[in-house]
Amino acid sequence: MNEELYIIANWKMNPQTLDEALGLANLVKEGVANIEGKKVVLCPPFPFLSHILPSEHVEMGAQNCFWEDKGPYTGEVSASMVQGLGCSYVIIGHSERKTYLNEDPKQIAAKLQAAFRANITPVLCIGEKQKTTEGNFLDIAVQMKDTLEGLQKGQMLRLLLVYEPEWAISSNKNAQAATPEDCKNSIQYMRETVEKMFGKDIAELTRILYGGSTNSGNIGGFIQAGAAGALVGSVSLDANEFVSLVRNAQRR
Repeated sequence: MNEELYIIANWKMNPQTLDEALGLANLVKEGVANIEGKKVVLCPPFPFLSHILPSEHVEMGAQNCFWEDKGPYTGEVSASMVQGLGCSYVIIGHSERKTYLNEDPKQIAAKLQAAFRANITPVLCIGEKQKTTEGNFLDIAVQMKDTLEGLQKGQMLRLLLVYEPEWAISSNKNAQAATPEDCKNSIQYMRETVEKMFGKDIAELTRILYGGSTNSGNIGGFIQAGAAGALVGSVSLDANEFVSLVRNAQRR
């Protein structure tokens, strides 16, 4: 694939003020303005979405959405609401929501459909809690089956998959650094699973990113291992480091 790489910044519950958020966004926009071949997406917390506008070089995304379009769901935000604020992407099924909020595959699958209805690109996270033994991808297989089973082929081409090994996320206790080989093997398995479910043509076109503690020093290895980009956590809060990561994300 020679298409653009996707670099998606997940700010999580950071920063703490609107001024900080605006400052960070502006620094990133300025820093990536002359970098070609990358789709850069910022995903701030909900309160900041109406203040940070997309630009020529930076698109916007939300960190979550609800599975219904409207109704009596206190505290929830619909995909159409964030789309109306200028978001083109939404993260769905992130490991932290599975862990802390007990999101299950049925809910995640429903959120995918909500994103499609709102014409937003879902960024679907798939990954295992513990590093598995070589060749054992059972957790990944179950998650992919449970969340993708009801999708149409055309919908598969509209989403972004993320291999998110929870054991490699730096904010998790006892985190281990993943290697490009780990990334390569898991992405290859995910693509093979897509082929079994939707056919070879869809599998070849499916975009799979990596999301397990990337930085400007290791991003190149993950891209060369087959990732179509990265979902970036803590590093995305440092504008200089994030811009360096975007610049260093090269297929060759």
